[in-house]
Amino acid sequence: MQKISYPLNERDRRIVRMWRLGALCFYGSILAGTLLYAALHWGQEVDYASVEPTAHAKMVSPPAVHARTPVSH
Repeated sequence: MQKISYPLNERDRRIVRMWRLGALCFYGSILAGTLLYAALHWGQEVDYASVEPTAHAKMVSPPAVHARTPVSH
């Protein structure tokens, strides 16, 4: 970070503090959201590497209802 060679006046220091607070809140909220997402989704899924490849699709999507079903004779 570049060091400023002259002192800032009170108004400029207030602006810098507000920017620092805003940046901290912004990146903190991203971090909190990421942690919340990870906590809610950690370990709830099946280990898909050990089951058939279409298992996730079968669990997520409802069974398809076709308008025309083949008729067997």
